[in-house]
Amino acid sequence: MKALFLLIALVATAAADPHRYAIVVGANRGDPSEAQLRYGELDAERIEKILLDLGGCHAEDVVLVRGRSAEEVRRAIIAMNVRIRSDVDGSLLFVYYSGHADAEALHLGSTLLPLAELKGLVAGSSAAARVLVIDACRSGALTRVKGGRRGPAFDVQVEAPVQARGLAILTSSAAGEDSQESDDIGASFFTHYLASAMMGAADRNRDGVVSLSEAFAYASERTLAATAATLPGPQHPTYYFDLGGRGDVTLTQPSRSDGSRGILQFSQAGWFIVQRRAGSGTAELHTDAADARLSLEPGSYHVTLRATDHLLEGDVTVDGGRVVSLPISAMHRVEFAQVVRKGATARRLAGSLFVEGGVRGSVLDLGTAWRTDLGGRLDLRQLSLELRLGFGDSVHRNSHLRSNSFEFSAGVAAFRQFDISMVSVGLGLEFGGLEFVQTFADLYTVTRSSGGLYLGPLFELEVPVWRRLYARVDGAFLTYFLRSQEQVGWTIPVTYRFGGGLGVHF
Repeated sequence: MKALFLLIALVATAAADPHRYAIVVGANRGDPSEAQLRYGELDAERIEKILLDLGGCHAEDVVLVRGRSAEEVRRAIIAMNVRIRSDVDGSLLFVYYSGHADAEALHLGSTLLPLAELKGLVAGSSAAARVLVIDACRSGALTRVKGGRRGPAFDVQVEAPVQARGLAILTSSAAGEDSQESDDIGASFFTHYLASAMMGAADRNRDGVVSLSEAFAYASERTLAATAATLPGPQHPTYYFDLGGRGDVTLTQPSRSDGSRGILQFSQAGWFIVQRRAGSGTAELHTDAADARLSLEPGSYHVTLRATDHLLEGDVTVDGGRVVSLPISAMHRVEFAQVVRKGATARRLAGSLFVEGGVRGSVLDLGTAWRTDLGGRLDLRQLSLELRLGFGDSVHRNSHLRSNSFEFSAGVAAFRQFDISMVSVGLGLEFGGLEFVQTFADLYTVTRSSGGLYLGPLFELEVPVWRRLYARVDGAFLTYFLRSQEQVGWTIPVTYRFGGGLGVHF
């Protein structure tokens, strides 16, 4: 499974910010029996970038270690500790690990780095403050938290005396739990929410600074919520603080910028997902205030606001050194049918009802028929299923006779929907049964009936109109297999059907 270490050492003095050092480690490969991870090394790169941009770290004081052995990681920490010994003004040590682990050791390829040794290397540093954060399978063993249960959201409440010395350990999961990574967010769950927190999502008091306790409280709450419904089960992040009387230190300062990053400000409370249009990177912001901010690299971003029954989506460009906002009025609404198909919600299905008017081509020389169709659709992640009841009426005249033909049909369809911006296009196959009843103006001519089956490809086009209301058009090329009471064999005509109408999602 997934393992992630964050080791953060923070020094706080009354007169000046501490000198900050960081070791950031990512490893996709564990021992030969473990599946290769996809995002361990990407997680490390993302944390390194945030530390350099927002965490007050200088490039010469940050060491990124990717895909290396336990000995190389050990040497990197020891070398950093040697440097820190010459820092007489106090310092902060940050060490981060993302990769495989168990309750005893980090798995760095075929080599192991015991957790007890790692903790000793960190705790033995002469840095004025050290923080160890573990996003790893069974990582709660380091904090001696043996398990957990889901509870209400919490804040880590701390006091702030003048001096801060000691050690903090944060873990992504309790002992005995698995830590997980997600293809949807392109990261491990814990790192994803920790990175979002460091970019400003955790700045709940709006002071432009994200403290260690704010970052952990945010990452913990969101990790638990996001993993509650996964197959491995929920992760319960844990913590241990012993910072010599001061339990809070500055982790990042998203409001401070040298022009290399911009600020995206949100105009209302809610759950926002921010995805970069080019390249990689996703952030999430859960806020109950209307002035929350995220610090982002310059570029184009797609922003999604999740409501209870729909999404709002919009695009925004972030420039370095500037504050930009995306008004809600500039975002367009996406109903749950598209939301489900995008996989952008925990909800697995959506439904709709529709009514249509249309036309069906001539069958058996009975003439073109006007139709009314009623139906319902069930939208799943990969497939949509539809039930349709149809009623048709056509008139046929010749020099001798006038007849009316009534058609009653019931069919089911399975198709795949493709969402293109606000428009949805569906392609699929429909199958059903039908009955024709033909009556004549001549009272002496007997009413005829025939029944059978039909099959054919269909397409649908759907456009939202207002709220849950949508307009739709559809068409099909149908092959009928008909047999009447007077017939010995089957008649197999081919025709078309076309219609349009309105529907409502629920």
